[in-house]
Amino acid sequence: MNILITGASRGIGFATARQFDQPGNNLFLVATAKGSFKQEFKHAGIHTFGVDLTNPEAIARLAAELAAEADQLDLLINNAGVMIMKKFEQLKTSEINLMLHLNLRAYMLVTHALLPLLRKSARPHIIFMSSMGAKSSIIGESVYDAAKSGVTNFANVLRNELGPNIRVSAVHAWGVDTWGAPNSSEFIQPADIAVTMEFIATRPDTVMVESIELGNVAQWRGGQAPWSPQN
Repeated sequence: MNILITGASRGIGFATARQFDQPGNNLFLVATAKGSFKQEFKHAGIHTFGVDLTNPEAIARLAAELAAEADQLDLLINNAGVMIMKKFEQLKTSEINLMLHLNLRAYMLVTHALLPLLRKSARPHIIFMSSMGAKSSIIGESVYDAAKSGVTNFANVLRNELGPNIRVSAVHAWGVDTWGAPNSSEFIQPADIAVTMEFIATRPDTVMVESIELGNVAQWRGGQAPWSPQN
């Protein structure tokens, strides 16, 4: 498979790249800076890109570069994102724009730019990394959750518009440990998400995982998360 993953140099994206680092797969890995790819992979077929996904022109260049290297794209994993934990009135305008641009607009623009290559695949698939924040009301996550709600709804509409030829899936997770949590046993690990990504992408042609939710057994369901602002 030809697979493109955004936000692939760390966290969920890197774990997912490692999961798909298998013979026969060509990985096109995107991060803000190409130099951030410091880990080695087992197999050939690894292509890395440094792209500012908040910049529409940079996304257009990525699509052109990918088209020059691959005749089709089989799997697009929109994963790149940023979370800034503050109550809404404490957020700077620049922080609001960054979260909306990277967590939502970039998903739309990357998908739009790569649809021509996806349509050349025999079984194209798009997976969006959303969040359980899209379905909750977590203090300190107003803009982040709004963006993830947009991702989920975008995936739902896109599934109807593109299906059944292009499968569209969304992953929702509670608290993934991408920052080195002191008590990591209370959080989902990036490797857990990576295994889920592979599961979704390898279902038979007759099966489409529309949405999947993941949580730790110690997960909470209230408005105050362990990382929410305390005052």
